[in-house]
Amino acid sequence: MIEMSEKRIAGVVEATAAADERLTGPMPTRALGKTGWQASVLTLGGVKWDTCVPEADAVELIQRAVELGVNTFDTAHMYGGGESERRLGVALHGVGRPVFVSTKITERSREGARRQMDISLQRLGMNRVDLMFVHGLDNEEDYQKVVGPDGVLRAIEEYRSAGHVRFVGVSGHWYRPNMEKILGEYAFDAVLCPVGLFNLAYGYSYADTVLPLARQRGMAAMGMKVFGAGRVKHAASIEPYLRYSLNVPVDSLVIGCDSIAQLEQTVRIVKSQPPPLSVAEQEALFPECRQITQSWDRGEFNWVSHYR
Repeated sequence: MIEMSEKRIAGVVEATAAADERLTGPMPTRALGKTGWQASVLTLGGVKWDTCVPEADAVELIQRAVELGVNTFDTAHMYGGGESERRLGVALHGVGRPVFVSTKITERSREGARRQMDISLQRLGMNRVDLMFVHGLDNEEDYQKVVGPDGVLRAIEEYRSAGHVRFVGVSGHWYRPNMEKILGEYAFDAVLCPVGLFNLAYGYSYADTVLPLARQRGMAAMGMKVFGAGRVKHAASIEPYLRYSLNVPVDSLVIGCDSIAQLEQTVRIVKSQPPPLSVAEQEALFPECRQITQSWDRGEFNWVSHYR
């Protein structure tokens, strides 16, 4: 009995050591397009800690991400009523390591965009943001406003010329034609789009349409909705969802976390650099993908409603 107990203890110690090694090992990085930045494969997105946890916990989570090798952070003007940008600014102040920060604006007019950018920079406590996204290009009316002569792109270009924005990006959730069209008409530096297994399950993947266009034009490619806007908590495991998206041809995956435990679980999987899912494995998960995205909790974004 004593011998068995000792073996079990040894096994637990060995498993714990292996898990710690996966957690503390080097974070994989990829070139973020032509920006010159080597981005951590995992970008911490501001869609959970901005509203789901107290500020002190959010700051601790962000700083823990930096400790674990995350060097790229994404937020938006509208997240958490502004708390996302403000908390990120507080957490990153004085971290002592270089980081890359992107945020997003939803205004389509020049003046509206300028106001949002001013507020965003103030909240972040930064004079310059690395990447500014035109966020949510999801219908034809938006497209016409964005490309108009007095639209948001003019404002971003003015702020880039003034040194307040380094790079310009565009994001979208559910309308690929607009994304495909605008990528051919404007020299964006980056694109952000859904690259989760959920997209395959709903037959609406950006991986074979938008991403190749971005790559042809040398743009950085960032992926979102890996965890289904939080719905993956209802899945049997998060591991296959990460395995799929980690092997899509993007530079970094934007993932929201609402606790350090969830962050560390995600980082362990990312640092283990798992192999791709086979086609059979992907298809076997489609029923679960669809089942867990039939309802949505407070704070979750039902973007798949447009795919049905």
